[in-house]
Amino acid sequence: MGRFLVTGLARVNAGEPSLDKENALSDAYAAMEEGQLERTRELAHWVLATVDEGDIRYEARALACLAHCDRVGSKLRRASDAARRAAQLFEQLGDEHGEAHALTIYAHVTMLLGRNEEAVEAAILATRLCDVGPPRPQTVAAYNCLGLAYCWSGDHARADAALEKAVQIAQSCQPALSIYQPRLNQVWVEAARLVDERYQTGRMQGLGKLDRLMKECLALERAGQGMPMQPGLRSMARTISLASTSLVAIWQRDFSAARDVLAAASDSLSDSMTWLDSFVRWCHAELAWVQEDWPRAENELKAMREMALTVEHEQLACMADLLLAQVYEWQNQEAAVRLAYRRLRQRERRVVAEGLGSRESLVSWRLGARQSERHLQQALMVSKKFERWSLEDALTGIANRRYFEQSLAERIAASVQSGRPLSVAMVDVDRFKTVNDRFTHSVGDRVLKTVAAIISAEMRQDDLPARWAGDEFVVLFNNTTEQQAEHICLRIRRAVAGFEWGSVAPGLSMSVSIGISQVQPDDTVESALHRSDEAMYSRKSPDLSSAN
Repeated sequence: MGRFLVTGLARVNAGEPSLDKENALSDAYAAMEEGQLERTRELAHWVLATVDEGDIRYEARALACLAHCDRVGSKLRRASDAARRAAQLFEQLGDEHGEAHALTIYAHVTMLLGRNEEAVEAAILATRLCDVGPPRPQTVAAYNCLGLAYCWSGDHARADAALEKAVQIAQSCQPALSIYQPRLNQVWVEAARLVDERYQTGRMQGLGKLDRLMKECLALERAGQGMPMQPGLRSMARTISLASTSLVAIWQRDFSAARDVLAAASDSLSDSMTWLDSFVRWCHAELAWVQEDWPRAENELKAMREMALTVEHEQLACMADLLLAQVYEWQNQEAAVRLAYRRLRQRERRVVAEGLGSRESLVSWRLGARQSERHLQQALMVSKKFERWSLEDALTGIANRRYFEQSLAERIAASVQSGRPLSVAMVDVDRFKTVNDRFTHSVGDRVLKTVAAIISAEMRQDDLPARWAGDEFVVLFNNTTEQQAEHICLRIRRAVAGFEWGSVAPGLSMSVSIGISQVQPDDTVESALHRSDEAMYSRKSPDLSSAN
């Protein structure tokens, strides 16, 4: 496994000639807790080099250890690869606890790499695997990770709800666990929500919830309960707490306290650069921002971006570019604003491409798994797992295509037997491509989530809205004629057109085109949807069709 591994094995064997794999992994996590990441890697690599052929349990555990070590050390792409491989091996073993652990790590690092939908999917699967059985620390970790994944996807309400569930599970464990880590992450979610609010409206409405959460975290620290759940994160949690405390003081304009706490946060950083260095630079930028020292804010945000890129934290790099664009707007530097948004779009495209490459690797593995009956059975088991949890669109929160197709097939059969009418509508967001091109993919995601929320708000109890693909949605109207569905769809069109889109992005306006068809007795899922799709395009004007 290379010269590094040979050197590492020599060190391990020189120190512990009788070391076995179980003790090696135990020592690896202990070393991680002490901040000795290189020692952790040496021990985990030793386990990998000494596993017997076919002994995939120790291989999976060693890979999970390496993934967590690289996560702590901000080697995110390397951590992503190791965590994915570990999850696949645990899956083969039928070890759902180990699979959930590896998936949680995978979700966290892919989230930091900016692959939001992939992260949310992995985190949801981890929580579903953990929901079976009594509450345990891994369940808390899975919901904690899901909350962060939702946060970076821009869904702060779901993020807060997932973290609140992590708190409840921690309190119901036997013995009860500290709620410090999910509470501290709720501080981050609220801070992110406030920054997004400032981007949308130009100001932050209130700091009460952020202040309350931060005070609870500080009280837990004073009570000796300020410990993260996973090894190797103790020093990181201290820096996060100090930096978050400084943000509260900055936004409350308590500049003296902010400078003192920010200095302590800077002093707490390790010698090796991690994403926390970028976080602390952001706090410095916020201090300059509140004081309207725009040149200093610009310099701090540029440093934040470069540090984030160095440690592969794509989310913070994108955040820095977005904040830079706002700083340039305050200074009326239009050319710089356009450059910042262009850089942000380029980074988003690169992240999307990287996510596609990751999913291609996953598909390749699944195809390889079919070469043996044992792997085939595992693939079937995975399919059943995905069927359990994969009914919701990760971005919008409404039903996904798979669930819609299953429901439509069932309701067509029921409609034929009962004679009750059934109608289907295809909804297309007009000019959506120009939204991504002009306003960035982040704004495009917010548009899709808003349209989904508007459609859902107009639905009746038995109707089913779903995201079909990209910028297309579908609605299943039960016990409804085409004429009755037309009235509901008219409300949807008016609600979308009347929404205050300027709150999402200045200068933004949106509309939708909707086609409706009533299901016929001899219809299939495909034929019913095809007629709705044709009806939608017949109503869309030529310029709108070309814009999509």
